[in-house]
Amino acid sequence: MSEAALTPDRPVREASLPLLPTLGWRNLWRNRRRTALTAGGVAFAVFLVVTSMCIQLGSYETMQDTATSLLNGHLQIQNADYVDDERLEETLPAASVLAARVADAPGVEAVAPRVEAFALASADERSFGAQVVGIDPAREAEVVSFHERIFAGRQVAGPEDAVLGEALARNLGVDVGGEVVLLGSASRGGVAAMVLTVSGLFRTGVAEIDRSLLLADLAAVRQAFALGDEAHRLVVRTRDLGAVGQVADGLRRSLPARWPEGDGAPLAVRTWEALMPDLRQAIEIDRLSGALFYWIVMILVAFSVVNTFIMTVFERTREFGMMLAIGMRPMGIVAMLQWEAVFMWLIGASVGVGLAALLVAWLADVGIYLGADLERLAAEMYMPTRLYPTFTAEALLTAPLVMLVGTQIAAVLPSLRLRRLKPVDALRVAA
Repeated sequence: MSEAALTPDRPVREASLPLLPTLGWRNLWRNRRRTALTAGGVAFAVFLVVTSMCIQLGSYETMQDTATSLLNGHLQIQNADYVDDERLEETLPAASVLAARVADAPGVEAVAPRVEAFALASADERSFGAQVVGIDPAREAEVVSFHERIFAGRQVAGPEDAVLGEALARNLGVDVGGEVVLLGSASRGGVAAMVLTVSGLFRTGVAEIDRSLLLADLAAVRQAFALGDEAHRLVVRTRDLGAVGQVADGLRRSLPARWPEGDGAPLAVRTWEALMPDLRQAIEIDRLSGALFYWIVMILVAFSVVNTFIMTVFERTREFGMMLAIGMRPMGIVAMLQWEAVFMWLIGASVGVGLAALLVAWLADVGIYLGADLERLAAEMYMPTRLYPTFTAEALLTAPLVMLVGTQIAAVLPSLRLRRLKPVDALRVAA
């Protein structure tokens, strides 16, 4: 052996890398077509699942934001008795003090008080039942975007103004500038009466709201229905919709069980999920159906990887027999195949996530138009006419991690037969 070969500082490239990962990487390219097809299958599964999940989860965020911004807010504080039986008398006393206290709570961005009553709305000879909601327009605009649904006229600006739903106005036969008379029962007996001028008309696309809701000035409704500093709801907007549960828990801990403390009204803090259970259930059902589709795709691809490694084990039996003959342990060969699976997954997952990221970034900018035929259905489901996908950790990590586990299992199952492989028998197999 030459002196140069014995020099300790001579760079030996092979010795500078772990043996099994190096062999695993090199073995991938001995059959480039098979590697490309298998990695392509992994890339397709990852691309399809990541893109679909980004669209799906983005639609959930859009639905939640649209629904809460329409009328309900992120959470509400009510008299607990009002939740079960919406009676006019079940109010929150000292509402202004309570609203100020809630506004100072961590995570709360804005609070708006509301009073609600049912009345008979009349115009000329037509009469229909209406839900009268007294609002403070300035504070209301801080918690919801309902004012953006006004398509004719303007928002409530004074004690004589009223904003009506499009269907209710049509049923009453009134337009902007028309007069509406309200008759109902006051809080402590007697008759509540209001004469209002239609200042605006709104359209939400939700038939129940458009045909029954009438918005009026908070102070005027309180006076007409004999309500003092009271409210039926405190509508709250949080700084982060995703953290609404934590904000609600904080309010439950910081607020007394009854307001005012002592012998007051029982308080109920309700998030949007409790206020709109139909929306929450629709999201859960859609999430389950989506998960079923994703798992089917990933399992099918995992089976293709299993087939690849079965072929690998059978085609390379003579090679594995030689490795065993020169002293390599069976589990070492299994580990080498695991490294091949890791590199195959890495190539496929990188390509899949990269392509999905490009597509989702483009769709997040231009949106996905639902079409004219779905506009009405979208409005009823609290969705805009365009969906905007969003990047989330769940969408970006779920498919790659599941496929990593799948490829590892796919590689280890057929390679377990190597534990029973005898070098003499393996070397007799035709090359």
